[in-house]
Amino acid sequence: MQTCILRLIFDENLYDEITDCLLTFPHRELEFMGFAVQAHTHSLEDISEKVSGFKQKRLLEITTNEHEAENIYHYLLQSLAQA
Repeated sequence: MQTCILRLIFDENLYDEITDCLLTFPHRELEFMGFAVQAHTHSLEDISEKVSGFKQKRLLEITTNEHEAENIYHYLLQSLAQA
């Protein structure tokens, strides 16, 4: 199975929920790296985003394999359906 990097980009207000969820992944203990990133997009919402020209987001990277990346993604969707 091929090794890959799963990258998750999301609003920074979801950071705690997503990291908590990843830390409880049932198949193995996941290790990941988190970064604050600036997302440049046309759909800026509030005045601070419009002035700065970007939206503050979070990026998590997980080194895994293709099959497990899919499992992680589905686990997050299932666990965080309300997010």
